Amino acid sequence: MTRKNANEFKSACREFLSMQGITALRPYGREVGVAEPTKKNKGELIEDVVAILAGEIPSTPRSTRGAPVKDDFVDPKITEYIKNLCALYPIERAEKGNDLFDMEARLQNVKENERVLTVEDPRAKELEKNGVREIFKGQLETLNGVSMLLPLSCMDSANKIIVSVDMIRAYDLREGDVITCYAEKRNAVLVATTILTINELVADYFRRGSFDELSACYPREKINFSEGKRHATITEKCLEWLVPVGKGQRGLVIAPPKAGKSSLLLEAVRSAKTLNKGMKVFTLLVDQSPENIGQFRHFVGEENLVYTTYEDEPERQVFAADFLLRRAKRYAECGMDILLIVDSFTALAHAFNDTDASAGGKVLLGGMESKTVQYIKRYFGAARCFERGGSITILGSLSIDTGNPADELLKAELSAIGNLEIRLSGELARRRVYPAIDLLHTEGKRSGALLGVKGEAFDGVLRGEYLPAYGIEALLELISASQTAEELEEKIYKQVKNKKK
Repeated sequence: MTRKNANEFKSACREFLSMQGITALRPYGREVGVAEPTKKNKGELIEDVVAILAGEIPSTPRSTRGAPVKDDFVDPKITEYIKNLCALYPIERAEKGNDLFDMEARLQNVKENERVLTVEDPRAKELEKNGVREIFKGQLETLNGVSMLLPLSCMDSANKIIVSVDMIRAYDLREGDVITCYAEKRNAVLVATTILTINELVADYFRRGSFDELSACYPREKINFSEGKRHATITEKCLEWLVPVGKGQRGLVIAPPKAGKSSLLLEAVRSAKTLNKGMKVFTLLVDQSPENIGQFRHFVGEENLVYTTYEDEPERQVFAADFLLRRAKRYAECGMDILLIVDSFTALAHAFNDTDASAGGKVLLGGMESKTVQYIKRYFGAARCFERGGSITILGSLSIDTGNPADELLKAELSAIGNLEIRLSGELARRRVYPAIDLLHTEGKRSGALLGVKGEAFDGVLRGEYLPAYGIEALLELISASQTAEELEEKIYKQVKNKKK
Protein backbone atom coordinates (compact mmCIF):
# COMPACT_ATOMS: atom_id res chain seq x y z
CA MET A 1 0.00 0.00 0.00
CA THR A 2 1.07 3.61 -0.42
CA ARG A 3 2.47 5.60 2.49
CA LYS A 4 -0.76 7.65 2.61
CA ASN A 5 -2.94 4.54 2.74
CA ALA A 6 -0.69 2.97 5.37
CA ASN A 7 -0.99 6.04 7.58
CA GLU A 8 -4.77 6.10 7.14
CA PHE A 9 -4.97 2.41 8.01
CA LYS A 10 -2.88 2.80 11.15
CA SER A 11 -4.84 5.87 12.22
CA ALA A 12 -8.16 4.03 11.80
CA CYS A 13 -6.81 1.04 13.76
CA ARG A 14 -5.57 3.23 16.61
CA GLU A 15 -8.90 5.09 16.81
CA PHE A 16 -10.90 1.85 17.01
CA LEU A 17 -8.57 -0.01 19.39
CA SER A 18 -8.37 2.96 21.76
CA MET A 19 -12.11 2.61 22.38
CA GLN A 20 -11.67 -1.01 23.57
CA GLY A 21 -10.84 -2.01 27.12
CA ILE A 22 -7.43 -3.37 28.06
CA THR A 23 -8.99 -6.71 29.05
CA ALA A 24 -10.30 -7.14 25.49
CA LEU A 25 -7.10 -5.90 23.83
CA ARG A 26 -4.74 -8.31 25.57
CA PRO A 27 -6.27 -11.55 24.20
CA TYR A 28 -6.48 -9.96 20.74
CA GLY A 29 -2.87 -8.80 20.94
CA ARG A 30 -1.81 -12.31 21.92
CA GLU A 31 -3.59 -13.74 18.88
CA VAL A 32 -2.05 -11.37 16.33
CA GLY A 33 1.43 -11.99 17.74
CA VAL A 34 2.27 -9.29 20.31
CA ALA A 35 5.03 -10.43 22.65
CA GLU A 36 4.02 -10.50 26.35
CA PRO A 37 0.83 -8.41 25.97
CA THR A 38 -0.02 -8.65 29.70
CA LYS A 39 3.14 -6.70 30.58
CA LYS A 40 2.31 -3.73 28.34
CA ASN A 41 0.10 -0.75 29.08
CA LYS A 42 -2.76 0.11 26.75
CA GLY A 43 -0.82 2.58 24.59
CA GLU A 44 2.13 0.24 24.05
CA LEU A 45 -0.16 -2.68 23.29
CA ILE A 46 -2.09 -0.70 20.67
CA GLU A 47 1.11 0.45 18.95
CA ASP A 48 2.44 -3.13 18.77
CA VAL A 49 -0.85 -4.44 17.38
CA VAL A 50 -0.98 -1.69 14.72
CA ALA A 51 2.65 -2.31 13.73
CA ILE A 52 1.99 -6.03 13.24
CA LEU A 53 -1.19 -5.42 11.27
CA ALA A 54 0.56 -2.89 9.06
CA GLY A 55 3.40 -5.31 8.34
CA GLU A 56 6.07 -3.20 10.00
CA ILE A 57 7.17 -5.90 12.44
CA PRO A 58 6.65 -9.68 12.32
CA SER A 59 4.26 -11.41 14.70
CA THR A 60 5.72 -13.39 17.60
CA PRO A 61 4.73 -17.09 17.81
CA ARG A 62 2.70 -17.95 20.88
CA SER A 63 4.77 -19.40 23.69
CA THR A 64 3.87 -22.82 25.06
CA ARG A 65 5.90 -22.29 28.22
CA GLY A 66 4.62 -21.12 31.58
CA ALA A 67 1.17 -21.34 33.13
CA PRO A 68 -1.92 -21.58 30.88
CA VAL A 69 -3.51 -18.29 29.87
CA LYS A 70 -6.46 -17.50 32.14
CA ASP A 71 -8.42 -15.33 29.69
CA ASP A 72 -8.06 -16.39 26.04
CA PHE A 73 -11.41 -15.11 24.71
CA VAL A 74 -11.07 -12.85 21.65
CA ASP A 75 -14.01 -10.53 21.05
CA PRO A 76 -15.25 -11.36 17.52
CA LYS A 77 -16.39 -7.75 17.01
CA ILE A 78 -12.76 -6.58 17.18
CA THR A 79 -11.68 -9.22 14.69
CA GLU A 80 -14.52 -8.38 12.30
CA TYR A 81 -13.85 -4.63 12.39
CA ILE A 82 -10.10 -5.01 11.78
CA LYS A 83 -10.79 -7.48 8.99
CA ASN A 84 -13.01 -4.89 7.29
CA LEU A 85 -10.24 -2.30 7.60
CA CYS A 86 -7.80 -4.73 6.00
CA ALA A 87 -10.20 -5.14 3.10
CA LEU A 88 -10.23 -1.36 2.59
CA TYR A 89 -6.43 -1.10 2.85
CA PRO A 90 -4.65 -4.18 1.38
CA ILE A 91 -1.82 -5.23 3.70
CA GLU A 92 1.44 -7.01 3.02
CA ARG A 93 2.42 -8.43 6.41
CA ALA A 94 6.05 -9.10 7.15
CA GLU A 95 5.23 -12.63 8.25
CA LYS A 96 2.11 -14.77 8.13
CA GLY A 97 1.83 -16.13 11.61
CA ASN A 98 -1.00 -17.64 13.57
CA ASP A 99 -3.18 -14.53 13.49
CA LEU A 100 -6.94 -14.51 13.11
CA PHE A 101 -6.91 -13.28 9.51
CA ASP A 102 -5.80 -16.72 8.33
CA MET A 103 -9.18 -18.07 9.47
CA GLU A 104 -10.87 -16.84 6.30
CA ALA A 105 -8.25 -18.46 4.09
CA ARG A 106 -8.57 -21.75 5.94
CA LEU A 107 -12.35 -21.69 5.65
CA GLN A 108 -12.11 -21.07 1.91
CA ASN A 109 -9.47 -23.75 1.43
CA VAL A 110 -12.04 -26.43 0.62
CA LYS A 111 -11.63 -28.24 -2.67
CA GLU A 112 -14.31 -27.99 -5.29
CA ASN A 113 -15.04 -31.71 -5.08
CA GLU A 114 -15.86 -31.45 -1.37
CA ARG A 115 -19.43 -30.82 -0.33
CA VAL A 116 -20.94 -29.94 3.03
CA LEU A 117 -23.42 -32.67 3.89
CA THR A 118 -25.71 -32.97 6.87
CA VAL A 119 -25.39 -36.26 8.70
CA GLU A 120 -28.61 -37.58 7.20
CA ASP A 121 -27.83 -36.65 3.56
CA PRO A 122 -28.57 -39.72 1.36
CA ARG A 123 -25.96 -38.61 -1.20
CA ALA A 124 -23.09 -39.61 1.08
CA LYS A 125 -22.77 -43.20 -0.19
CA GLU A 126 -23.03 -42.12 -3.83
CA LEU A 127 -20.29 -39.50 -3.43
CA GLU A 128 -18.08 -41.98 -1.60
CA LYS A 129 -18.21 -44.35 -4.58
CA ASN A 130 -17.14 -41.52 -6.90
CA GLY A 131 -14.09 -40.71 -4.81
CA VAL A 132 -15.41 -37.42 -3.42
CA ARG A 133 -14.36 -36.63 0.12
CA GLU A 134 -17.33 -35.63 2.22
CA ILE A 135 -17.67 -32.99 4.88
CA PHE A 136 -20.28 -33.90 7.48
CA LYS A 137 -22.12 -31.44 9.68
CA GLY A 138 -24.08 -32.06 12.86
CA GLN A 139 -24.66 -31.13 16.50
CA LEU A 140 -22.74 -32.87 19.24
CA GLU A 141 -24.89 -34.75 21.73
CA THR A 142 -24.27 -37.58 24.19
CA LEU A 143 -26.80 -40.41 24.09
CA ASN A 144 -26.42 -43.48 26.32
CA GLY A 145 -22.86 -42.45 27.11
CA VAL A 146 -21.81 -42.16 23.44
CA SER A 147 -20.94 -38.77 21.90
CA MET A 148 -22.17 -38.34 18.35
CA LEU A 149 -23.28 -35.79 15.77
CA LEU A 150 -27.02 -35.52 15.20
CA PRO A 151 -28.83 -33.66 12.39
CA LEU A 152 -29.34 -29.97 13.13
CA SER A 153 -33.08 -30.41 12.62
CA CYS A 154 -33.12 -32.93 15.51
CA MET A 155 -34.87 -35.44 13.28
CA ASP A 156 -34.17 -39.17 13.58
CA SER A 157 -31.48 -40.44 11.22
CA ALA A 158 -29.65 -43.73 10.76
CA ASN A 159 -26.41 -41.88 9.91
CA LYS A 160 -24.87 -40.76 13.19
CA ILE A 161 -21.19 -39.83 13.42
CA ILE A 162 -19.29 -40.96 16.51
CA VAL A 163 -16.88 -38.44 18.09
CA SER A 164 -14.10 -39.89 20.23
CA VAL A 165 -13.38 -38.85 23.80
CA ASP A 166 -9.82 -37.83 22.84
CA MET A 167 -11.17 -35.47 20.17
CA ILE A 168 -13.65 -33.96 22.63
CA ARG A 169 -10.86 -33.28 25.12
CA ALA A 170 -8.48 -31.92 22.50
CA TYR A 171 -10.95 -29.30 21.25
CA ASP A 172 -12.86 -28.79 24.52
CA LEU A 173 -16.09 -29.80 22.78
CA ARG A 174 -19.42 -29.45 24.58
CA GLU A 175 -22.91 -30.72 23.98
CA GLY A 176 -24.63 -28.38 21.53
CA ASP A 177 -21.53 -27.59 19.47
CA VAL A 178 -22.17 -27.54 15.70
CA ILE A 179 -19.28 -29.36 14.05
CA THR A 180 -18.14 -29.94 10.47
CA CYS A 181 -15.69 -32.77 10.03
CA TYR A 182 -14.27 -35.52 7.85
CA ALA A 183 -15.44 -39.01 8.79
CA GLU A 184 -14.67 -42.57 7.80
CA LYS A 185 -16.43 -45.87 8.32
CA ARG A 186 -15.06 -48.10 11.08
CA ASN A 187 -16.78 -51.29 12.17
CA ALA A 188 -19.95 -50.36 10.27
CA VAL A 189 -20.23 -46.90 11.93
CA LEU A 190 -19.07 -43.44 10.86
CA VAL A 191 -16.34 -41.96 13.05
CA ALA A 192 -15.09 -38.34 12.93
CA THR A 193 -11.43 -38.20 11.89
CA THR A 194 -10.68 -34.48 11.41
CA ILE A 195 -12.65 -31.55 12.82
CA LEU A 196 -12.74 -28.53 10.49
CA THR A 197 -15.00 -26.00 12.19
CA ILE A 198 -16.73 -25.63 15.55
CA ASN A 199 -19.75 -23.33 15.64
CA GLU A 200 -18.67 -21.97 12.23
CA LEU A 201 -15.19 -21.03 13.51
CA VAL A 202 -12.02 -22.74 12.34
CA ALA A 203 -11.14 -25.43 14.86
CA ASP A 204 -7.44 -24.50 15.05
CA TYR A 205 -8.29 -20.95 16.17
CA PHE A 206 -11.31 -21.79 18.28
CA ARG A 207 -11.63 -19.79 21.53
CA ARG A 208 -14.59 -19.21 23.83
CA GLY A 209 -15.67 -18.70 27.44
CA SER A 210 -18.06 -20.65 29.63
CA PHE A 211 -21.73 -19.69 29.38
CA ASP A 212 -22.40 -19.72 33.13
CA GLU A 213 -19.22 -17.79 33.96
CA LEU A 214 -19.54 -14.94 31.43
CA SER A 215 -20.67 -11.60 32.88
CA ALA A 216 -24.14 -10.50 31.82
CA CYS A 217 -25.41 -6.96 31.30
CA TYR A 218 -28.64 -5.20 30.34
CA PRO A 219 -29.52 -5.14 26.61
CA ARG A 220 -27.76 -2.30 24.82
CA GLU A 221 -28.63 -2.85 21.15
CA LYS A 222 -32.00 -3.20 19.43
CA ILE A 223 -32.97 -5.99 17.09
CA ASN A 224 -34.02 -4.51 13.76
CA PHE A 225 -37.51 -5.48 12.59
CA SER A 226 -38.44 -2.82 10.04
CA GLU A 227 -35.72 -0.16 9.58
CA GLY A 228 -34.65 -0.06 5.96
CA LYS A 229 -37.52 -2.29 4.87
CA ARG A 230 -39.57 -0.81 2.06
CA HIS A 231 -42.93 -2.39 2.83
CA ALA A 232 -42.97 -3.15 6.57
CA THR A 233 -46.11 -4.59 8.14
CA ILE A 234 -47.88 -3.01 11.10
CA THR A 235 -46.50 -5.73 13.40
CA GLU A 236 -42.93 -5.06 12.26
CA LYS A 237 -43.38 -1.31 12.76
CA CYS A 238 -44.77 -1.88 16.27
CA LEU A 239 -41.79 -4.05 17.22
CA GLU A 240 -39.39 -1.46 15.83
CA TRP A 241 -40.98 1.81 16.97
CA LEU A 242 -43.12 1.11 20.03
CA VAL A 243 -42.01 -2.20 21.60
CA PRO A 244 -38.23 -2.44 21.04
CA VAL A 245 -36.66 -5.85 21.54
CA GLY A 246 -33.05 -5.69 22.71
CA LYS A 247 -30.36 -8.30 22.14
CA GLY A 248 -30.39 -10.39 25.30
CA GLN A 249 -33.98 -9.76 26.39
CA ARG A 250 -36.38 -12.30 27.86
CA GLY A 251 -39.63 -11.51 26.09
CA LEU A 252 -43.10 -13.01 26.49
CA VAL A 253 -45.99 -12.77 24.06
CA ILE A 254 -48.93 -13.21 26.45
CA ALA A 255 -52.38 -13.76 24.97
CA PRO A 256 -55.57 -15.77 25.19
CA PRO A 257 -56.16 -18.52 22.60
CA LYS A 258 -56.69 -17.45 18.96
CA ALA A 259 -55.36 -13.92 19.55
CA GLY A 260 -52.53 -14.17 17.00
CA LYS A 261 -49.48 -15.24 19.04
CA SER A 262 -48.03 -17.52 16.34
CA SER A 263 -48.67 -14.95 13.61
CA LEU A 264 -46.79 -12.27 15.54
CA LEU A 265 -43.84 -14.61 16.14
CA LEU A 266 -43.82 -15.62 12.48
CA GLU A 267 -43.53 -12.00 11.37
CA ALA A 268 -40.80 -11.42 13.96
CA VAL A 269 -38.84 -14.40 12.57
CA ARG A 270 -39.24 -13.30 8.98
CA SER A 271 -38.12 -9.71 9.49
CA ALA A 272 -35.36 -10.41 12.05
CA LYS A 273 -33.71 -12.98 9.80
CA THR A 274 -33.78 -10.60 6.82
CA LEU A 275 -32.63 -7.40 8.52
CA ASN A 276 -30.07 -8.63 11.07
CA LYS A 277 -27.32 -10.23 9.02
CA GLY A 278 -24.97 -10.93 11.93
CA MET A 279 -27.62 -12.60 14.07
CA LYS A 280 -28.77 -16.22 13.98
CA VAL A 281 -32.50 -16.90 14.28
CA PHE A 282 -33.55 -20.25 15.77
CA THR A 283 -37.17 -21.38 16.11
CA LEU A 284 -38.58 -23.97 18.50
CA LEU A 285 -42.12 -25.20 17.87
CA VAL A 286 -43.58 -27.48 20.55
CA ASP A 287 -46.76 -29.54 20.17
CA GLN A 288 -47.69 -27.79 16.93
CA SER A 289 -49.90 -28.58 13.95
CA PRO A 290 -48.30 -29.54 10.61
CA GLU A 291 -49.75 -26.41 9.00
CA ASN A 292 -48.10 -24.08 11.50
CA ILE A 293 -44.79 -25.92 11.13
CA GLY A 294 -44.99 -25.54 7.35
CA GLN A 295 -45.39 -21.77 7.70
CA PHE A 296 -42.27 -21.40 9.83
CA ARG A 297 -40.22 -23.81 7.72
CA HIS A 298 -40.73 -21.57 4.69
CA PHE A 299 -38.93 -18.66 6.40
CA VAL A 300 -36.55 -20.31 8.87
CA GLY A 301 -35.10 -23.25 6.96
CA GLU A 302 -34.47 -26.82 8.08
CA GLU A 303 -31.24 -26.28 10.04
CA ASN A 304 -32.56 -23.50 12.27
CA LEU A 305 -35.99 -25.01 12.92
CA VAL A 306 -36.60 -27.68 15.56
CA TYR A 307 -40.18 -28.81 16.01
CA THR A 308 -42.46 -31.44 17.48
CA THR A 309 -46.09 -32.13 16.65
CA TYR A 310 -49.00 -33.06 18.88
CA GLU A 311 -48.31 -36.70 17.97
CA ASP A 312 -44.87 -36.74 19.64
CA GLU A 313 -44.20 -38.13 23.11
CA PRO A 314 -43.49 -35.65 25.94
CA GLU A 315 -39.89 -36.91 26.27
CA ARG A 316 -39.28 -36.18 22.60
CA GLN A 317 -40.68 -32.65 22.94
CA VAL A 318 -38.48 -31.86 25.94
CA PHE A 319 -35.37 -33.30 24.25
CA ALA A 320 -35.98 -31.15 21.15
CA ALA A 321 -36.30 -28.01 23.29
CA ASP A 322 -33.09 -28.71 25.20
CA PHE A 323 -31.33 -29.64 21.95
CA LEU A 324 -31.89 -26.20 20.43
CA LEU A 325 -31.16 -24.28 23.63
CA ARG A 326 -27.79 -26.01 23.97
CA ARG A 327 -26.88 -24.93 20.44
CA ALA A 328 -27.88 -21.33 21.20
CA LYS A 329 -25.66 -21.33 24.30
CA ARG A 330 -22.66 -22.65 22.39
CA TYR A 331 -23.00 -19.96 19.72
CA ALA A 332 -23.43 -17.24 22.35
CA GLU A 333 -20.24 -18.41 24.10
CA CYS A 334 -18.42 -17.70 20.83
CA GLY A 335 -19.63 -14.08 20.78
CA MET A 336 -22.59 -14.48 18.41
CA ASP A 337 -26.05 -12.94 18.77
CA ILE A 338 -28.94 -15.44 18.85
CA LEU A 339 -32.69 -14.88 18.61
CA LEU A 340 -34.61 -17.93 19.86
CA ILE A 341 -38.35 -18.00 19.11
CA VAL A 342 -40.38 -20.40 21.29
CA ASP A 343 -43.96 -21.32 20.49
CA SER A 344 -44.98 -22.02 23.12
CA PHE A 345 -43.81 -22.11 26.75
CA THR A 346 -47.25 -23.33 27.75
CA ALA A 347 -46.95 -26.45 25.57
CA LEU A 348 -43.36 -27.06 26.69
CA ALA A 349 -44.35 -26.86 30.36
CA HIS A 350 -47.21 -29.33 29.92
CA ALA A 351 -44.87 -31.69 28.03
CA PHE A 352 -42.22 -31.59 30.78
CA ASN A 353 -44.93 -32.03 33.41
CA ASP A 354 -45.82 -35.37 31.78
CA THR A 355 -42.26 -36.74 31.95
CA ASP A 356 -40.65 -38.67 34.80
CA ALA A 357 -38.18 -35.80 35.32
CA SER A 358 -40.93 -33.66 36.87
CA ALA A 359 -41.87 -36.21 39.54
CA GLY A 360 -40.78 -35.87 43.15
CA GLY A 361 -41.57 -32.22 43.80
CA LYS A 362 -44.56 -30.36 45.17
CA VAL A 363 -47.81 -30.38 43.20
CA LEU A 364 -48.97 -26.81 42.54
CA LEU A 365 -52.08 -25.30 40.93
CA GLY A 366 -53.68 -27.29 38.13
CA GLY A 367 -51.49 -30.32 38.76
CA MET A 368 -48.32 -28.46 37.77
CA GLU A 369 -45.21 -29.88 39.44
CA SER A 370 -42.74 -27.54 41.13
CA LYS A 371 -39.90 -29.10 39.11
CA THR A 372 -41.74 -28.18 35.91
CA VAL A 373 -41.94 -24.53 36.95
CA GLN A 374 -38.24 -24.54 37.77
CA TYR A 375 -37.39 -26.12 34.40
CA ILE A 376 -39.33 -23.48 32.44
CA LYS A 377 -37.82 -20.66 34.48
CA ARG A 378 -34.32 -22.02 33.84
CA TYR A 379 -35.03 -22.34 30.12
CA PHE A 380 -36.44 -18.82 29.81
CA GLY A 381 -33.71 -17.42 32.07
CA ALA A 382 -30.99 -18.55 29.64
CA ALA A 383 -31.59 -15.35 27.65
CA ARG A 384 -28.99 -12.70 28.44
CA CYS A 385 -26.51 -10.24 26.94
CA PHE A 386 -22.80 -10.67 27.66
CA GLU A 387 -20.49 -7.76 28.39
CA ARG A 388 -17.78 -9.04 26.05
CA GLY A 389 -20.06 -9.85 23.12
CA GLY A 390 -22.68 -12.45 22.34
CA SER A 391 -26.29 -12.72 23.46
CA ILE A 392 -29.35 -14.95 23.53
CA THR A 393 -32.70 -13.26 23.04
CA ILE A 394 -35.73 -15.43 23.79
CA LEU A 395 -39.14 -14.38 22.52
CA GLY A 396 -41.74 -16.97 23.49
CA SER A 397 -45.51 -17.20 23.67
CA LEU A 398 -47.60 -17.94 26.75
CA SER A 399 -51.33 -18.65 26.94
CA ILE A 400 -53.69 -17.09 29.49
CA ASP A 401 -57.46 -17.14 30.04
CA THR A 402 -57.57 -20.83 29.16
CA GLY A 403 -59.46 -21.89 32.28
CA ASN A 404 -56.44 -23.87 33.49
CA PRO A 405 -54.93 -22.57 36.76
CA ALA A 406 -51.55 -24.02 35.74
CA ASP A 407 -51.32 -21.55 32.84
CA GLU A 408 -51.92 -18.62 35.19
CA LEU A 409 -49.20 -19.98 37.48
CA LEU A 410 -46.74 -20.11 34.57
CA LYS A 411 -47.62 -16.57 33.60
CA ALA A 412 -46.94 -15.29 37.12
CA GLU A 413 -43.61 -17.14 37.41
CA LEU A 414 -42.22 -16.19 33.99
CA SER A 415 -43.35 -12.57 34.21
CA ALA A 416 -41.20 -12.22 37.33
CA ILE A 417 -37.97 -13.06 35.45
CA GLY A 418 -38.88 -11.59 32.05
CA ASN A 419 -37.98 -8.03 31.05
CA LEU A 420 -40.39 -7.63 28.13
CA GLU A 421 -44.11 -8.39 27.89
CA ILE A 422 -46.12 -8.05 24.71
CA ARG A 423 -49.82 -8.38 25.55
CA LEU A 424 -52.37 -9.36 22.92
CA SER A 425 -56.03 -8.52 23.44
CA GLY A 426 -58.68 -11.17 22.95
CA GLU A 427 -61.32 -8.45 22.46
CA LEU A 428 -59.38 -6.85 19.60
CA ALA A 429 -58.86 -10.27 18.00
CA ARG A 430 -62.59 -10.99 18.16
CA ARG A 431 -63.17 -7.73 16.29
CA ARG A 432 -60.58 -8.87 13.71
CA VAL A 433 -58.16 -6.06 14.62
CA TYR A 434 -54.64 -7.34 13.96
CA PRO A 435 -52.08 -7.17 15.36
CA ALA A 436 -54.15 -7.27 18.53
CA ILE A 437 -51.44 -5.63 20.65
CA ASP A 438 -52.64 -4.12 23.91
CA LEU A 439 -50.06 -1.34 24.19
CA LEU A 440 -51.36 -0.08 27.53
CA HIS A 441 -50.34 -3.38 29.14
CA THR A 442 -47.27 -4.00 26.95
CA GLU A 443 -44.07 -2.91 28.62
CA GLY A 444 -40.35 -3.59 28.89
CA LYS A 445 -38.13 -3.20 31.92
CA ARG A 446 -35.30 -0.65 31.54
CA SER A 447 -36.41 0.06 27.98
CA GLY A 448 -35.02 3.59 28.17
CA ALA A 449 -31.62 2.44 26.90
CA LEU A 450 -33.32 1.13 23.74
CA LEU A 451 -35.82 3.96 23.25
CA GLY A 452 -33.52 6.87 24.10
CA VAL A 453 -34.57 10.07 25.88
CA LYS A 454 -36.72 11.26 22.98
CA GLY A 455 -38.35 7.86 22.61
CA GLU A 456 -39.16 7.64 26.32
CA ALA A 457 -40.87 11.04 26.22
CA PHE A 458 -42.92 9.97 23.20
CA ASP A 459 -43.82 6.68 24.91
CA GLY A 460 -45.16 8.61 27.89
CA VAL A 461 -47.34 10.81 25.68
CA LEU A 462 -48.58 7.81 23.69
CA ARG A 463 -49.64 5.76 26.72
CA GLY A 464 -50.70 8.60 28.99
CA GLU A 465 -52.59 10.86 26.58
CA TYR A 466 -53.12 9.47 23.09
CA LEU A 467 -54.32 5.89 23.74
CA PRO A 468 -56.85 6.81 26.49
CA ALA A 469 -58.32 9.44 24.16
CA TYR A 470 -58.26 7.71 20.74
CA GLY A 471 -57.76 3.98 21.35
CA ILE A 472 -55.56 1.30 19.80
CA GLU A 473 -57.49 1.05 16.50
CA ALA A 474 -56.81 4.70 15.67
CA LEU A 475 -53.15 4.19 16.53
CA LEU A 476 -52.86 1.16 14.22
CA GLU A 477 -54.30 3.24 11.38
CA LEU A 478 -51.67 5.92 11.97
CA ILE A 479 -48.91 3.30 12.07
CA SER A 480 -50.10 1.82 8.79
CA ALA A 481 -50.08 5.25 7.13
CA SER A 482 -46.62 6.23 8.47
CA GLN A 483 -43.34 5.41 6.77
CA THR A 484 -40.98 6.35 9.61
CA ALA A 485 -41.05 6.59 13.40
CA GLU A 486 -40.51 10.35 13.15
CA GLU A 487 -43.59 10.72 10.95
CA LEU A 488 -45.69 8.74 13.46
CA GLU A 489 -44.43 10.85 16.38
CA GLU A 490 -45.29 14.06 14.54
CA LYS A 491 -48.84 12.87 13.90
CA ILE A 492 -49.33 11.75 17.51
CA TYR A 493 -48.05 15.02 18.96
CA LYS A 494 -50.23 17.00 16.57
CA GLN A 495 -53.42 15.13 17.56
CA VAL A 496 -52.65 15.38 21.27
CA LYS A 497 -52.01 19.11 20.93
CA ASN A 498 -55.30 19.62 19.07
CA LYS A 499 -57.15 17.57 21.70
CA LYS A 500 -55.92 19.86 24.47
CA LYS A 501 -57.22 22.92 22.61
